[in-house]
Amino acid sequence: MAHQVFFLSCLLAVAALQGILAVEYDVANNAATTPGGVIFTNQIGIDYTRQILVAATDFIWNLFQQNVEADRKNVQRVGLFIEILPENFRGAVAIAANNQINVSADYIPTYSGDIKRAFAGIVYHEMTHIWQWNGNGDSNAGGLIEGIADFVRLKADLAPAHWRQPGEGESWNQGYDVTARFLDYCEGLRNGFVAELNKKLRNSYDVNFFVELLGKTVDQLWSEYKAIKTRRPDRKNEQHVSLFIETMNGVAYAVNNEIHVSANYIQGYSGDVNREITGVLYHEITHIWQWDGNGQTPGGLIEGIADFVRLKAGYVPSHWVQPGQGDRWDHGYDVTARFLDYCNSLRNGFVAELNKKMRSGYSANYFVELLGKTVDQLWSDYKAKYKN
Repeated sequence: MAHQVFFLSCLLAVAALQGILAVEYDVANNAATTPGGVIFTNQIGIDYTRQILVAATDFIWNLFQQNVEADRKNVQRVGLFIEILPENFRGAVAIAANNQINVSADYIPTYSGDIKRAFAGIVYHEMTHIWQWNGNGDSNAGGLIEGIADFVRLKADLAPAHWRQPGEGESWNQGYDVTARFLDYCEGLRNGFVAELNKKLRNSYDVNFFVELLGKTVDQLWSEYKAIKTRRPDRKNEQHVSLFIETMNGVAYAVNNEIHVSANYIQGYSGDVNREITGVLYHEITHIWQWDGNGQTPGGLIEGIADFVRLKAGYVPSHWVQPGQGDRWDHGYDVTARFLDYCNSLRNGFVAELNKKMRSGYSANYFVELLGKTVDQLWSDYKAKYKN
């Protein structure tokens, strides 16, 4: 639905420009009797294709910062044709040359997803070839040229599900999705980088363009990109979480990717049971996602972090201790949650950083590293603040 909203807003925005754009667009289905041609007629259509061509042109000009005609190629007419591609291009999805795009009628029936969205992504890629500069045809720029075309597709929110993820790939100039992801990283280092790179490609290609624009060689940038994007993910790799309501003692517990809640507790709770169980679930789902120092973290701290999450979510029950109460910092649950809230006030994001450190182990020295004091010193300061 989000993709449909994007395209609707995009098409509406450029519709008013269609009459004043100097470019004319021709669309024809030259394979109307083939399976792909029939699908094109019934599910895509000439009118939609023409709208996408206009929208893609406008998007590319904006992304490339080509605000005046002098910045752009002198293309007055673009044609898009659904064809049975020549034998030497069989297997290709589409090809663009000069001012013409040929889309494979053989490809269309093989696509099993949202065909209109996939078709739009193809058009954005191929239209980029119509408008981009190519370093005067330097063969060394081939992977980069294809990567820029897929970068445009990416920024238009038309990346297909089969694309490789950020950080994947063997080389920066591998082309297509691999290079597009890398260029997106470079764009994050300097807004407008791809537009400036395209501008430099107007007359020639030089790998030193990366140094000129980003201050580092492309190999340095690729190494940094790979190091950042292939880091271990911040979160546990849980794809499924199950909740069970059971007849049991206690309130709830979490194990692996399961949460078990006591039906007896729910039945016997005399207050706002919806609010209470919501708080319980915030606590237990924290156990699903938090790091536990590979089993080395004190249980009181683990439970305290879970109740800290419940505290920050606004689901504190009335029976909790007040700030400053409790006998020791690792008592667990509400006592430790209140103490962690104090620590978090000393350094915003403290609990997040503490959890991150506990990914692979635990040390009481983490408090010193993050707050400059031992946990016992911090506990004393906390107790003194609340005069307890």
